[in-house]
Amino acid sequence: MSGFKTHLYGGMAAGVTTSAFLFFKYPSMFEPTKLLGIFLTGTIGGLLPDLDSDTSKPFSIFFTLLSMVVPILFFKEISAIWLYLIPYIQNCFVYISKIISFTLSFLPSKLNLIINQFYNSLNPLPIKVNHFPNIEELTPEFIITYFVISFIFIKYGLCTLVKKITVHRGIMHSIPFALLCSELGFFIFIPSGKNMAIAVGISIFIGFLTHLLIDEANSITLKYGFIPKFKKSAGTAFKFRSRSITDTIIVYFLILSGGIKIIQLIGLSNKL
Repeated sequence: MSGFKTHLYGGMAAGVTTSAFLFFKYPSMFEPTKLLGIFLTGTIGGLLPDLDSDTSKPFSIFFTLLSMVVPILFFKEISAIWLYLIPYIQNCFVYISKIISFTLSFLPSKLNLIINQFYNSLNPLPIKVNHFPNIEELTPEFIITYFVISFIFIKYGLCTLVKKITVHRGIMHSIPFALLCSELGFFIFIPSGKNMAIAVGISIFIGFLTHLLIDEANSITLKYGFIPKFKKSAGTAFKFRSRSITDTIIVYFLILSGGIKIIQLIGLSNKL
């Protein structure tokens, strides 16, 4: 089985190839910063299939990187979600306050009075939940709290969930998942323009494909130096479905949904 360095170098080769091709083919379209981004996303694409291995270096690196990048990339989206949830959160605080008051009413009057005084002095439940501040309104305490909570949620929440629902050489080691990651790369980079988003999607796909090809190449050994012999792992990387029908259907559904949205964004729907 190929190691971390092999896949890292394979991803880097894919990133260099893609960025170099785009540089020579469209010299005025991509500035150096964008070419570097294409190279890095190709490198990441070469590591993505190993996310289904709980103990792999790519798994640890990816989720650590994700916990730092997501809070920045999706600040507006998280802010919008928070704004939507504010009424529900405030209602929860109101109900909790009522439950506490109702519970205290069963206590003896003197004890009830002491606890109420203590409770009111702490005032633990906020009356109003504030919206996310704008960039100009950011304070050190908000930045620290925001990034720490994001890190804990992604690193120990999302990461743990992925560990439980994935199996090694499952759907993540497949062509459909390569397409899904490419689409995700497109959506992340669409603010930089359609050309950049398409280039990143291609770079991720090539990097991902390089990883699968390396794994399949390592599943073949030569007996007596010239007779090909297939290992049990042959065919478990370069495939179009997994053993789980549910996982396969979900991934294909997401690919179809993402593909329709991409066609709309790049304007192909008007030409079809």
